Amino acid sequence: MKTLKQLRESKGLTQKQASEILDITKEYLSMLERAERNPSDHLKEVMARLYGIPITDIFLSIQETKCFENKLLIS
Repeated sequence: MKTLKQLRESKGLTQKQASEILDITKEYLSMLERAERNPSDHLKEVMARLYGIPITDIFLSIQETKCFENKLLIS
């Protein structure tokens, strides 16, 4: 499963472009991608549409990001 950052990058979007489409700040998107914040259910739906994936994959991507970040902290 891809992280939120990988999903965005696979669509060829910068954080600025994605944040404008998602109607959030670039800073908030960055926090979401680092798993420092959790998106609302509505934002998860919008992200799923933007990235062309089922909403359940957004949940999995968030968990993947959290696991990846935890590995970095442990190493």
